[in-house]
Amino acid sequence: MNIDIATTVKVILVLLGIAVITSLVMAVKSIQAGKRLQFYQKRQILITHGWRLIMLAVVMVFGGFLLVKVGEPAVYKVFPPSPTITTTPTITVTPTITLTPSQTFTPTITLTLAQTYTPSLPEQIQATIQTPVGVDTSAVFSPITFSTLIENGLLVNEQTSFAPPVKTIYGGFSYDKMVTGVQWTAVWLYEGQIVCAETKPWNYAPGGYGYTDCTRPSNEWLPGYYEVQIFVGSSWKSSGIFNIQGTTANEAPLASTFTPTPPVP
Repeated sequence: MNIDIATTVKVILVLLGIAVITSLVMAVKSIQAGKRLQFYQKRQILITHGWRLIMLAVVMVFGGFLLVKVGEPAVYKVFPPSPTITTTPTITVTPTITLTPSQTFTPTITLTLAQTYTPSLPEQIQATIQTPVGVDTSAVFSPITFSTLIENGLLVNEQTSFAPPVKTIYGGFSYDKMVTGVQWTAVWLYEGQIVCAETKPWNYAPGGYGYTDCTRPSNEWLPGYYEVQIFVGSSWKSSGIFNIQGTTANEAPLASTFTPTPPVP
């Protein structure tokens, strides 16, 4: 079971709160019991014990305050959280005038795709995998973006078209609900042929930002469109397309479509 730092701090605060309440209740009972005794020495022992419990409750309250103000930020300095992408809300323009056409044209022919293109894990990649590969329904990946520059694990100056010469291209993505040990694969394709690939068990955080990269000699980056596909187990999760500029660029391939499946309970 994965528990993050924020959840751990909340659990500790709840336990401290229970301990403070228990200590105060016991202190009140001890003081009241002491006041009812006629013997001075026993009365003083119970009253002193009650005040000590009150002081313990005050110390625990102070410790909880320090945990919130100092403890959690200090832990984050030692174990920094994985960077995540924050989406910026866009402005929705509301039109002031809606034009209603006087005539409605009904198309006589509706084109329907006979097949939906869903990438599958190449057989030559499956042959190199040592761990069991099954269907994954929980992990979520964003569309892949591309750049030739990367800083601290994050892509800089993302673009979809690159002018030669290039040597290394990075494909960045955000992700969530990944499980340690699951097999993940990144496949780089040019005209349906694999030009780069990596596959290994996942040993990173369950959510955050990651990337895959492909390094080739500059003369092997031929003009045309390239597609990068991400798989978790045998399940395709995301794709991205970029092109290398040139006079013999091929036409853009069919964009991949992906409908997420709800996790199996």
